[in-house]
Amino acid sequence: MCRVPSGPSGPANSAGSGNGSFQRPRQPERPRQLFSGRSGSSGVAQEGSGHVESTNGVRRLREFFSGDRIPEGFTLISHRSAPNGFKVAIVLSELGYKYDTILLDFANGDQKSPEFLSINPNGRVPALIDHTNPEQSVTLWESGSIILYLVEKKTREEGICPSIWAENLVEQSQIMSWLFFQTSGHSPMIGQALHFKYFHSVSVPSAIQRYTDEVRRVYGVLEVALSEKREALIMELDRENAASYSAGLTPMSQSRYFDTPVWLVGERATIADLCFVTWNYVVDRIGIDLKAEFPEVYKWTKHVMQRPAVMRALKWSGDQ
Repeated sequence: MCRVPSGPSGPANSAGSGNGSFQRPRQPERPRQLFSGRSGSSGVAQEGSGHVESTNGVRRLREFFSGDRIPEGFTLISHRSAPNGFKVAIVLSELGYKYDTILLDFANGDQKSPEFLSINPNGRVPALIDHTNPEQSVTLWESGSIILYLVEKKTREEGICPSIWAENLVEQSQIMSWLFFQTSGHSPMIGQALHFKYFHSVSVPSAIQRYTDEVRRVYGVLEVALSEKREALIMELDRENAASYSAGLTPMSQSRYFDTPVWLVGERATIADLCFVTWNYVVDRIGIDLKAEFPEVYKWTKHVMQRPAVMRALKWSGDQ
């Protein structure tokens, strides 16, 4: 079950509450290959993978605060079905960082426990603890902030910029524009659409429609950006047919480069691309078919999902 914010925001606050009893629709089954963490994986976490402690998250947090042994690497605190937690796991995996994962039980209120609130006062996942700081562990929350911290940390550690980040200020600003767009306009709108469709106490069709329409608008922005990158790529690499494409005599879909990966910033995958993918896999729950409605977004998502580090992160650990 996808965990989403528990309260409405924006225009939905004034939406009508409806009358009579309301039965929530059953949520579709998720593909097992996505968000497929297993409980209690054994062994030591490998670089770029996350050893999962999925039972009694609060107990594990108490052990962390009371224990004398300082864990190695990072501790990611999340939930088994939290797309934002998987965003951070993907970046940890891409950067080759060693991390353990504690999965909270929302039904038990783990996310509102004093132990977790001392790490994230907002009481939401994900949160990350960096144990590598020589002076004291660093606690971080909000997925976008965590991601920027990780790529900057890797840059300072190794003296070179990781491929999923950028060295120059212009590319950094472009990447951050997409990252902030995702965290402010993409995932919150999907979360609200899911909330009003599956979790709200009464039926508010206007709220469902309002947020679903906004999600489609966001995907329209992505579709245009990726389509422009696709056209530029084909015109550059398929020069013998460029005139025919420009004249409209030959559709670009016939180009041998029509399925070549394109990325939001530059010519490589960056955190701008990685931050969207986990949410792209839940929008079918609100009736959005990416393959049919936004084909470039669909291809882009497919290419991100094929990255080895992404596949490792979405399994949480290597014992699958």
